[in-house]
Amino acid sequence: MIEQNDAAKLDRRTALGLGATALAAASLPAAAATPKKRLLDPANAADASLIYRKLRYRTDDGLVFSWIKGPYMAATGGDLIPVYAINLGSIQRITHKADGSFELIDLEISFRVDIDTGHRLTDLRNPITGETVKVGGRGPIPTRVRVSATNEIDIPDIPGAPRFEHVHTPAVPFTLRTGEIAVRDRSHARVTAPDGSVSYLNEVSTLSAPSALVLDPAVTNVDTRVQSNDVRSWPEWLRMGDRPGTLNLFGNGGKVKRFEDLPADWHAMLETYYPQIAKDPIAALDKAG
Repeated sequence: MIEQNDAAKLDRRTALGLGATALAAASLPAAAATPKKRLLDPANAADASLIYRKLRYRTDDGLVFSWIKGPYMAATGGDLIPVYAINLGSIQRITHKADGSFELIDLEISFRVDIDTGHRLTDLRNPITGETVKVGGRGPIPTRVRVSATNEIDIPDIPGAPRFEHVHTPAVPFTLRTGEIAVRDRSHARVTAPDGSVSYLNEVSTLSAPSALVLDPAVTNVDTRVQSNDVRSWPEWLRMGDRPGTLNLFGNGGKVKRFEDLPADWHAMLETYYPQIAKDPIAALDKAG
């Protein structure tokens, strides 16, 4: 049996032991109390800009690979009418500048495909006019642009190519769901064709990725989920004349870290139609003007 005096002695011993432990803890190096790493703050304008760059591009120099698939639908007569789909892959090289801007070399390879089969289209029966038309579009040509410190794209004028007057709306990060952060990327372009005709392109894309990666300043590039929508004037090759309406993309895709992670069916078409790019896609970037 423990007597009252013995219990008192034990209490004193316990107190002395706790005191010694506290004294030892106090003498540990300051590293044991390292402050938490600062995370990017979506409410801070500078951090929000970095979050956008990480989701859309990357915050260091290097390559970016992205893809989009989905149907284009004609909005006319109060209805949405499927016209064709795209299967698009993009290869980009990012080089940052001291002033906060960066150079972007973009090589976009987009295939217009049948909505049901996914096969590449060369001719298309316009479902609104009933006319069979040649599917338009240019081949993959790398383009060099500059993106400002505020993420505004400066698209150069190229002789014989359309001229773009581009306006980008600053992207504000938001929580898409628990553990996932997103930005809504919105832009407007007035496009003047070589013949002087004017068309318009509005793009709204939602890009998202895990918050833990996006907000960590040590992470420079993340795989991203993308929901892509655009609303544009009728392309000339559809031969819509002066009919009211627009052509609208409802696409889904992503940004990935490796070329081989782009969709397999896109790779198959690339090997069929552009075997040199499939063989050495990075060399194709070096042909940018």
